[in-house]
Amino acid sequence: MELKSAYELASERVIASKVKKRKEPEMDDFFVPLDDLKYPEDIQKEKELSDIKVVSYEKRTFSENMKSLIEVCWSGNFLDYGGFARMNRAMAFGLSDRNVVVKTEIADYLEHVNEPTKNLLNKMSNNKISEKAPKIYGATIPIDFPHNGKRIYYTMMETANKVHPEYADKVSMAHEIWVPTEYNKRTLINSGVKNHIMVMPLGVDCNRYVDGLEPLKIRNKLKGFVFLSVFRWGFRKGFDILLRAFMEEFSSDEDVSLLVASRPVNKMEEVGNNDIVDDFNTIKGMVDKDEEDMPHIALYTKPIPEKDMPSLYNSGDAFVLISRGEGMGLPYLEAGSCGLPVIASHCSGHSDFLTKDTAFLVEPEGYVSHKRTDPPFGNMARSCRFYEEQEFPYFGRESIEETKEHMRFVYENYSEEPYDQVKNLRKLIERNYTWDKAVDRVYYRLKEINEEGE
Repeated sequence: MELKSAYELASERVIASKVKKRKEPEMDDFFVPLDDLKYPEDIQKEKELSDIKVVSYEKRTFSENMKSLIEVCWSGNFLDYGGFARMNRAMAFGLSDRNVVVKTEIADYLEHVNEPTKNLLNKMSNNKISEKAPKIYGATIPIDFPHNGKRIYYTMMETANKVHPEYADKVSMAHEIWVPTEYNKRTLINSGVKNHIMVMPLGVDCNRYVDGLEPLKIRNKLKGFVFLSVFRWGFRKGFDILLRAFMEEFSSDEDVSLLVASRPVNKMEEVGNNDIVDDFNTIKGMVDKDEEDMPHIALYTKPIPEKDMPSLYNSGDAFVLISRGEGMGLPYLEAGSCGLPVIASHCSGHSDFLTKDTAFLVEPEGYVSHKRTDPPFGNMARSCRFYEEQEFPYFGRESIEETKEHMRFVYENYSEEPYDQVKNLRKLIERNYTWDKAVDRVYYRLKEINEEGE
């Protein structure tokens, strides 16, 4: 069967009805269904069905001999597939697995997780904890600030060099600030934030995100070599650099595809949004190439359950994302854990772990302030008030050419023997960037806070 053109695929994938909820949701990557929880008077571990152990404290009564028990209120998004929600879920379950009493405060936002996961998080919201227990806000900026105990903001920002003054003022209201990268710490300090700042990296499950898994069925519709990119559609993610570089460098007669797994930035999650097609056509019009000469591009806009994400990464042969800014950059870690060579921008949060030894880097040509009134940066500034008049890296013709060179090199030199960058990145991830290590860091800091309060 003849492969469809990039435009046909793009149009097919996004002009559709709203996403419907599954009748029988698949299990997510981190979570397992649990039997109905029981609430005895004494502390009791619930049944362990997999690698998640949940401790219930809903009807616990307080006593003097329980002061050593670590407890925490964790607030933020929990139910969508965004970076903060994934972090919050991993921490809530991981800390509970370490016998921490976790009370969840679930923000009203998108819901992607399955019902068992949602039900379990809701049950954890009923846990009784002391009013003076520390409260962690896993969000850009919390909406509700008041709390009798220690306030900790676990946050991140994608801007370069400094953060927006309003953001700096907001985070300064915390007793303590946690950020996932040294880059984030530097931007806060450069912005005059004086609070105690701790670098608490996030991670990836190296036992699930591995090479050699069965790819998704979409792989059967692609050509021999597949460049993969995973991101939420938006100018910050650098889709313009990615698409233009691929369209210019490759042609229809080469055995290569670009698979873009992305969705519109839209709370209603309407896949029929035409913004992606409009952006796609705008970039295609900049490339001096006939339609029949365009390389094969597949756009996949359906939500992908977390349990299937490792298979998505195993559907590609290389990962490429020329992002203008990341607080952490989890997709880079997930791709690297799955053994993919990574082509990435050299800026922001992911520069903590993506170096010339672990990835193929595209250097910015400078930095530019994003204002609402200045196209093409206006849309990005309007998407987040903390981006207004803040600097982001500029990627122009030199950056496009560098992206093309890396993609061509990886395509033509791909073999069974992994690149040194691939091996180095996987080792670095195993050493510093797993969820177990991320939860341990938080656990030991909470333990210190608990001991300080005794």
